[in-house]
Amino acid sequence: MNCVWSLRDSLLRIFLVVGKTSALTMNIGGVVKDWLLIAFSWSVIKDSVTPLNLIGYGLAFLGVAYYNHQKLQTLKAKEAEKKSQQSDEEDGILLTEREQG
Repeated sequence: MNCVWSLRDSLLRIFLVVGKTSALTMNIGGVVKDWLLIAFSWSVIKDSVTPLNLIGYGLAFLGVAYYNHQKLQTLKAKEAEKKSQQSDEEDGILLTEREQG
């Protein structure tokens, strides 16, 4: 019964996250979860971490950081474009009112 409940919970979470964001965001969440598991196994269980492992974790971290940077830049650009369009619409209304007045 516990495995059925866990499966339902996992599937529900996946559909909710992917529905609100994207599949790429879900994958990045998986990478972060892996980092937490690795940190736990290294600090608590005293599992060994090789230099090659550290290079791989570093590359994954840089990839996630780059993705977040690009996503933030895209959101800022969309917001600036939206503000510019609103300003243009307001200017058009003012010009129309001046021409009529």
